[in-house]
Amino acid sequence: MGTELRTRFRRGVVVGLAAAGLAAGVTVAAPAQATVTGDITITGHGYGHGRGLGQWGSYGYATAGASYRDIVGHYYGGTVISAQPDGPVGVQLTAQDGLDLVVTSGRDFTVGGVHVSAGSAARVTARPDGSFLLTTSFGCAAPAVWTTPIGTSRVAPTVEPGGDLNAMLSLCTPTGTRQYRGELSVVWTGNGQRTVNTVRMEDYLRGVVPRESPASWGDAAGGKGMEALKAQAVAARSYAWAENRSSWAKTCDTTSCQVYSGAGINGSSVEDRRTDAAIAGTAGVVMRTPAGAIVRTEFSSSTGGYTAGGAFPAVVDEGDTASPYHNWTTKVPASRVVSAFGVGELTGIQVTRRNGLGADGGRVLAVEISGTAKTVTVTGNDVRSRLGLRSDWFSVDVGGGVPAGPGPQAPPAPPVQPFVYRASGNQPGASAVPVPFGQVGDIPLACDWNGDGVSTLGIFRRGVFYTTDVPGGGVAQQVFAFGQPGDQPVCGDWDGNGTDTVGVFRGGMVYLRNSNSTGVADGSFGFGDRGDRLIAGDWNGDSFDTVGVWRNGWFHLTNSNLVATTAASVAYGSPGDLPATGDWDGNGTDTLGILNAGTFYLRNDWVSGRGELSFGFGDRGDVPVVGRWAAGAGGDVVGVARSY
Repeated sequence: MGTELRTRFRRGVVVGLAAAGLAAGVTVAAPAQATVTGDITITGHGYGHGRGLGQWGSYGYATAGASYRDIVGHYYGGTVISAQPDGPVGVQLTAQDGLDLVVTSGRDFTVGGVHVSAGSAARVTARPDGSFLLTTSFGCAAPAVWTTPIGTSRVAPTVEPGGDLNAMLSLCTPTGTRQYRGELSVVWTGNGQRTVNTVRMEDYLRGVVPRESPASWGDAAGGKGMEALKAQAVAARSYAWAENRSSWAKTCDTTSCQVYSGAGINGSSVEDRRTDAAIAGTAGVVMRTPAGAIVRTEFSSSTGGYTAGGAFPAVVDEGDTASPYHNWTTKVPASRVVSAFGVGELTGIQVTRRNGLGADGGRVLAVEISGTAKTVTVTGNDVRSRLGLRSDWFSVDVGGGVPAGPGPQAPPAPPVQPFVYRASGNQPGASAVPVPFGQVGDIPLACDWNGDGVSTLGIFRRGVFYTTDVPGGGVAQQVFAFGQPGDQPVCGDWDGNGTDTVGVFRGGMVYLRNSNSTGVADGSFGFGDRGDRLIAGDWNGDSFDTVGVWRNGWFHLTNSNLVATTAASVAYGSPGDLPATGDWDGNGTDTLGILNAGTFYLRNDWVSGRGELSFGFGDRGDVPVVGRWAAGAGGDVVGVARSY
């Protein structure tokens, strides 16, 4: 946080700040083999994932006099404020999934070019062959009058409705109607019908911002609270522009994207003059990376006093003292823990790792839950999700008012910054270039995400990929969901177009995608077994990357992502080694390598034997990450990931 913003906040807020020191005592457990019964008291900080902008913190800063530019600059470090012209976005209306689109309006409208009179209703059905069927009636629930095939599913008003809800398109639902600006349409996606609202971005935001931040904030502190609404508008606009949910909808209308309610419900407006003013006052303002890409600006209700990091640097959030969720306490029955984690009778809960940011040692990274049947280790986010906690920043008291288990512990160590160290060459004495990216617990990888011939970093975090096109790392430029927590990530040029995209490996199944965006797999097949380590490369020089697996000192490869049969099996290294494949000699074919306790052994062919090249790079515990680190490089060069 800039000094100016910090000083202004401290001058303008009378609520005392929480102590910034790290509290001792991160371990909580029941006495050995004692059964924990009754309620468990859990205290915590914040509400939500804590990444990016904290809405309550934004409000705290705004009412202390900060501008929206100060606020977004604080939360979204490494980005720049920029502009983006208004334009249409497609919003998936998820409650309509699998349902026909039924529309009415108080003014005439058209469906696939067919004129429908005011007050009548139109039902649009998408069919698997790509055609559409229109059925009209005299109202939402009235019987059908007329049916005809139509060439498109586009439903459009015949007048510009402005603020007149009666003139907008109204979606007929079992509980009434919902009014939308713009147009409506349907698509057949292969697994059912979907409904899309196509609306201009600035109009879309009018249905988002008052759902994400209270419009009443605009009246706070003599109108200073408007800056929080403006910050929310910038965050929501950037997030939506950065989304690419599917080929037919850029975003959706739930918390999976951003909450969007259209313009009205049953003829009553859900927009607000204050949030409308915040949107107009920041029209077109977005956050971009230094390279120019619009940033997926995540936000959550309350950070608890320290953001969680991730795509943006973690920062102190003093504004969050305004939040009713800055500190919280809840009670959870021991039986609920048992049910959630299946450990038998509960004997202990021990927080074993935190991120070191903020009070009590910061957010929980790992928890050990013990019972009479078994002991499991899970993430803090798993505990948050399964027990319904407000955040993953919490401490546990199993009873008696004092955490059970060992006495006071040493303060947690400072947070660890993971690095990928890129070698200057595949030779002894190679220098190392450190590149910071991601956080502890991520899985790093390197690929050519934009087709420029240079490998840059990415990380996989619990089913979400974060990638950058900047060789020096820093802020993620692309963020998209693909796969599930626990998957092994991989990347390669599956379609031979010169650009690498992602894939995941799960229980002997490979799932590949031909674009770096959220969506379903473009190809999936079985290859390898549970416990194998997935690899990828162009094994035969045909410009298509295919997969392979490493298992107990053996490489098993396939040359096809369509009919995945084993084309070669090569013994190289030992079961405890780590595979490192790449085009070491720049001839267009990837070959084998291993990393053993800080030493790489590389071969330029797929033949078992001694390494043709061996050299030390990295330390014990490092993981290989291979890439073409510079434009025009003759081949791939090794690197290692450390502290992930």
